[in-house]
Formats: sequence, C-alpha cells, structure tokens
Amino acid sequence: MPIIDAHAHAFPDELAAVAVGRLTGREGVRSYYDGTVRGLLGAMERHGIERSVLAPVATRPSQVRSINEWVTAINDPRIVPLGAMHPDFPEPAEEIARLAALGVRGIKLHSQNQDFSPEEPRMEPIYEAIVRHGMLILFHAGGFVIDEGTEARPAAFAQMLDEWPTLTCVLAHMGSYRYWDEVREHLLGRDVYLDTAYVPRNLADEKLLSLIRDHGIERVMFGSDGPWTDAGAEVAHLRGIGLDGPELERLLYRNAHSLFCGGGSLRP
Repeated sequence: MPIIDAHAHAFPDELAAVAVGRLTGREGVRSYYDGTVRGLLGAMERHGIERSVLAPVATRPSQVRSINEWVTAINDPRIVPLGAMHPDFPEPAEEIARLAALGVRGIKLHSQNQDFSPEEPRMEPIYEAIVRHGMLILFHAGGFVIDEGTEARPAAFAQMLDEWPTLTCVLAHMGSYRYWDEVREHLLGRDVYLDTAYVPRNLADEKLLSLIRDHGIERVMFGSDGPWTDAGAEVAHLRGIGLDGPELERLLYRNAHSLFCGGGSLRP
C-alpha cells in the first residue's frame, strides 16, 4: 500500500540544526532525522513513504517570502510543499496569489509560534485569499509539546468554520493536541480534515480509533510530524489500532492524495 505523510517538517540546510535543536530534548522530544530535506527523503525511503507534505512555519512576518522561495525551489516530486504565511504579513493576498500561480496547494499556520487564534478578525485577509484561489490551510491545533504561546482550541476552530464554511482546512494532531474531548464536543463530524501527527501513543488506541471513526475516515490522514516521530513506527502503530484494510488505505494514502496531489482547485 502506498503511503503519503500529510504532515512533515524540514528546514534549509544552514538552519536545520538550530531548528531541530530548539525542541530536541525538551519534554522528552527527540528527532529521527536531521531536519533537512535530504534527511526527510532518507526517512521516507526507509519507511516506504511515497510523498510527504512539507509544512513550513514563519515565526516572523519577515520570514514569509524567504521561506516560500525556499520551499518552491525544492524540485523533487516526492515533496509536496506548503507555503508559509504569518498573521502580520503586510500583503497576504499578493503572496498567496503568487503561491497559487506556482501550484502550491496551501499554507501552514501555527497559533503558538505566531500568536494568533483562528477566529480573530485579523485573519480574514488570509482566509479570503485562500478561498479565492481554491487552496487550503494546515493549522497547528491545540497544545504543543512546549507550553508557550497561544493555544488554538476546538471551540475557536468551530467558530472559524461557522464564519468561513467554504474554507478547506486540516486541523493537525487530531483536531487539537491534548484537547481531544473538546474535539469531540466541537468538531466531530464537521467538514474539516484531521491528521494524526504526534497523536499515536499520546492518546489511548481505543480513543484514537473512536475519534477517527466518529469523525469519518474520509476526513482523517496520517501525518508523522517528522522529525519529531519515527514515521515507520507511527505507521506500524496505526496499523495495529483496529482499522480494517479499506480504512487504512484511506488514512495512509487516498485522503491525502486527493487533497494534496489531486490537482485542480479546492474551490467549492
């Protein structure tokens, strides 16, 4: 069965060691490759992963364009790049239009690293541009392995979805890291994608299986959150929680392929 990793990380070679070192060793976090694209590709080869969605984060507005220049220059069909954006970037519509013209499928936003909540009015120009160009947003959702910054929790995402019903988005970490009871209360069954990044072993298998099935297998995707997990171990764990063959095919491949690799606009 082919596998697509819908949530992975890498950094420019000259920054990778610092970026990986920021988290490694804190709260028990370890890295399973060196944070470079080369390291990510090596991990993919070891674990039989066909493609990985690369999710960059701009921690400052001034980083947006340089990160986007870097990700769009990665010329490898195994890497599906998302663009970077920041809530305080002065010209989000223009930059998102440029990414769309380059064929970039969407952007990544991270509430804790960028200090925003998804329902804030200042996010509207970003959402408007994403909807206009038929793109998507991968959001970090919930807590973080380090308790710092703004936690975007399920009620805030539910409000955003009410206000932006045509916005296509993925809420990482099964909708909200550490707040899975709130996911069940506010998000379950809604028209939003979830990924499994950093969730196996941090949520009991029976609860993870129930969350996947109750939300709908057609809207859940495997994500490793590499380099912070071993993708092969994550896949093996997901194979053992009780999903059947067709469910695993959707989780590990079909849903992500349709969303990230299918081509065409996501505009309704």
